[in-house]
Amino acid sequence: MRFRIAALAWAVAVWAGTAGADGGAFRLLDPGLPAPAVELAGLDGQMHRVGGAQGSPQLVFFWSVFCPNCKEALPELVALYGRWREGNLRVWAVTVDGERFSNAVRAYVRDMELPFPVVYDRLEGEDLVAADPYGVTKTPTLYVVSPEGRVALRQTVRVDFGAVERVLREFTSP
Repeated sequence: MRFRIAALAWAVAVWAGTAGADGGAFRLLDPGLPAPAVELAGLDGQMHRVGGAQGSPQLVFFWSVFCPNCKEALPELVALYGRWREGNLRVWAVTVDGERFSNAVRAYVRDMELPFPVVYDRLEGEDLVAADPYGVTKTPTLYVVSPEGRVALRQTVRVDFGAVERVLREFTSP
């Protein structure tokens, strides 16, 4: 029995160490790499292009309505957006919950009065259209994307909004 448990633990460790080694779904994007451009449906019913080069800085915030750290970070994200919105900052709240939890997402967005677009990630085959190319495995995950479409900053689980604002100053002013 011990052998089976040890063998299973070894197999999981090997898999975890190699998942995404080919640049696949489990590799977070490092600063300097291109931020993928993806088309996602918003709560407003429109399709939105998230990431990629858009000529202005972007925050791409992956979150879940069921994530306590996300709920802690969203009010700060709203405040940051209020300070930087005039500097052409685009904020995208990408919910990884998908449309099947749209009632919970809509209720939360309404209660929080989120002032920026909320878009749904979605499955195509076995892959999430946005989270997988960005390497998201935990929420929240936040990317600052330069106007040229490159990752300028990446943060996971705990968001340091002071660091986010320092990076944003490289591209625009509040």
